[in-house]
Amino acid sequence: MNTQHKQAFTLIEMLMVVGLIVLVFGLLGPKIAGLLGKKDKAAMQFKMVAIQEALNEYRMEFGAYPSTREGLHALVENPRPNDPRYQAAAGRWPFAKEDGITDQAGNEIIYHCPPEEFKNKYKTYELIYLGTTQAEDAPDRLDAGA
Repeated sequence: MNTQHKQAFTLIEMLMVVGLIVLVFGLLGPKIAGLLGKKDKAAMQFKMVAIQEALNEYRMEFGAYPSTREGLHALVENPRPNDPRYQAAAGRWPFAKEDGITDQAGNEIIYHCPPEEFKNKYKTYELIYLGTTQAEDAPDRLDAGA
């Protein structure tokens, strides 16, 4: 009688390996997801600072921030093409890129000038980013002074 031993893994060995893999991913998965979330938040904070700088350049050029009605689109294109003062500065546009006034998902950043909270008290602006879910979380606000 000739018995041959096949070289293979048993079912128990396979289950142990799969269990270890699940355990490692279960422990590291949330940490990796947290790091990815921090990266997105840092990118959005960088974008908010870039918008703030563009708004300050706009204010230096025209003496005031764009109105709430003009919004952040005033940084991308001339909001008053018939105004001679704005025509003289036509070469200054864009102060910001078109994708610079939206988040990664394409949602617009809310802009108020003056801020809704301090209407008629201060000549400042506020930028509000609601996040990618646009839901329950409190918005990130950036208030800047004149």
